[in-house]
Amino acid sequence: MKGSRIPLIFSFLFLVIFTIPVLYLVYGSTFFGFGGRSAGQTFLEIISSPTTGSLLLNTAIYALGGSVLATVLATAYAWIIARTDVPGKGMFRLLPLLPLTMPFVVKSFAWIYLFSPNIGLANIALKQLFGVGPIFNIYSMAGMIFSLGVGGVPLVFLTIEPAVKSMNPALEEASRVAGKGVLNTLRKVTLPILLPAILSAFMLLTIIGLENFDYPFMLGHPVGIDTLATEVYFWIYESLPPRYITAALLSIIYIVITVVAVSIYIYLTRQTYKFVVVTGKAPYQTVHTLRKWKYVAFAVCFIVMFFAFILPFGTLVLMSFTPFLSAGGGKVELFFTLENYVKAVNLPLFYQAISNAIVLGLVAGLLGTLIAMILSYSSLKSKVKGARFTEMISSIPLAFPGIVYGLSLFWMFLLLPGVSKVIYGTIWPLVLALIFVRLPYCVRIVSGSLIQLADELEESSRVAGASWGRTFFRIVLPLMKGGLINSFLYTFINSLRELGAIVILSTSQAIVLTTLLLQLYSQHAMALNTVAAASVLLCLLIMVTLAIPELSRAYHLRELPKKLKHLLH
Repeated sequence: MKGSRIPLIFSFLFLVIFTIPVLYLVYGSTFFGFGGRSAGQTFLEIISSPTTGSLLLNTAIYALGGSVLATVLATAYAWIIARTDVPGKGMFRLLPLLPLTMPFVVKSFAWIYLFSPNIGLANIALKQLFGVGPIFNIYSMAGMIFSLGVGGVPLVFLTIEPAVKSMNPALEEASRVAGKGVLNTLRKVTLPILLPAILSAFMLLTIIGLENFDYPFMLGHPVGIDTLATEVYFWIYESLPPRYITAALLSIIYIVITVVAVSIYIYLTRQTYKFVVVTGKAPYQTVHTLRKWKYVAFAVCFIVMFFAFILPFGTLVLMSFTPFLSAGGGKVELFFTLENYVKAVNLPLFYQAISNAIVLGLVAGLLGTLIAMILSYSSLKSKVKGARFTEMISSIPLAFPGIVYGLSLFWMFLLLPGVSKVIYGTIWPLVLALIFVRLPYCVRIVSGSLIQLADELEESSRVAGASWGRTFFRIVLPLMKGGLINSFLYTFINSLRELGAIVILSTSQAIVLTTLLLQLYSQHAMALNTVAAASVLLCLLIMVTLAIPELSRAYHLRELPKKLKHLLH
């Protein structure tokens, strides 16, 4: 069994590599001062500053508020889809995948185009129709919570729906036999059973909210509503001179908070397995007949998806075909053209940003999936002592906000002699940041396919005389192919969507589409429609990536009868 130690050794090597940038961040924040003050004095100033309390409060309100909204909407949506006879169930089950094609920064553009108090189409239209001022200002804490809430619906839905579908229907049937209606059964039976899964999804989105940079930077920072993520960015890019020490010390406080949140999340996920209500595949699935209420359920599902995808994407498409908006004479006039797409594809760095984004996604997807495969195997299948420790190792990056780990890599390149000249300014720092930030999710995707493989498969191969390496590559690897493909696609797509983890590391040579869009939006006030056109192109690129596996699967299913006929003859 000597070969089985290889994944474990690799897992500890990964931990060392991951920790090196963090150590440089701690070293830089501890042994350097600013303006004649020591790092300790700077840290005390940060802790005692009223601004820090405001940052902590804003971060908590934003993350918790958005998570509550997303959890309520997604839970209702999942229950309606899985347990009722709502019309269009098949369509509504696929729709949550579409919002994943829109990066958070792109959705921010859409919400600004809709609900900005000055240029928002919705506010202008309502003022034109009813003569009232802006009814909703997206540049507010409510706007940030709204954006995270509707943007987080797909993730929470994909997390909760399997629990809703696999729940034993006999429990609900017993409640109905006892005379309880659909709503009473939902309140007293279904929701308590689903509570662990709901809390787990809520905490996962809360962690994402705590670490999120896009919405706070686009919607809160311009009006002084800052979170820890935007404050770290401020001290690096907007402070003159840049105060890297302050950013590093804030990052350490930031990490402590996210570590607490991740610990709660891990505890809740473990508690989920203690609440067992599924003892095998249910013989049937209870479907509640809503009768006349099914149209209300249809409206609820449509409204959720309308705000999660249809409205923001439709707004981007509309703005991308509009050279400008004219509100003269009390009317909003739209002029349609393809000029914005011509300007977008002729941007000086557009093709470089696309090629960098694709290369970044491919490399991060391949390396991240490879590391996730080894960590998962070491955690679930390795028999050597300490193997289960790798499960904890794979969860460590979850506690590091993307912008904080990006800053850690920045410190490493700044302080490590010779490295900055060779690596900094290339896409490799971005690759490292994306691999580590997305790795916990890749591990869980790969583990889902690996955990289904019985140990007897490997044991039979080893008994037959095959080495560990031959057994792994000839038996284990082909059987976990589906999980590996999903992990690669997840990392590739999120590499195209990511902003927080790479915004500090991006340079003119290592620029990707999200950072290019952010720069264009921030520096050119008249380029809003060009930004919209480029954003639509980015969304279409992600949609094509999502569609390829489905089209491939459909092709193989269509060719299956021909293959069977060939075999029979």
